[in-house]
Amino acid sequence: LGRALAKRLNALSKKIVYIVSSDLAHTHQASGPYGYCDCADPFDEACERWASTMESSYIRQEAAREQGLGAMSCGFTGLVVLDGMLDLFRDSWSSKALANFHPTYYGMLVAKFGPMGQAY
Repeated sequence: LGRALAKRLNALSKKIVYIVSSDLAHTHQASGPYGYCDCADPFDEACERWASTMESSYIRQEAAREQGLGAMSCGFTGLVVLDGMLDLFRDSWSSKALANFHPTYYGMLVAKFGPMGQAY
């Protein structure tokens, strides 16, 4: 899905901004609506490593494993789609994780991805 979406958007003559909700694990606190899971921190960490490196294995394998164990991230699907989109640009784009926090029961990630050598 991500690759197909990227091909379609890349064919347009306009610049496109793709914004993804990146709410991470919703299981950081026992008092939260989804309870606690030991998988929450490893899930959020794998997502941050992916956002810092664009290495697919962090999102498609490590984070996917923790999601399956109960991380309960509502943003996971959007991140996987974005990773598929990056398949077209991985050699010419860079990324940077800007923030990864969980001040309440769910984690939040802020990152940016864009063409190397351009302000984004």
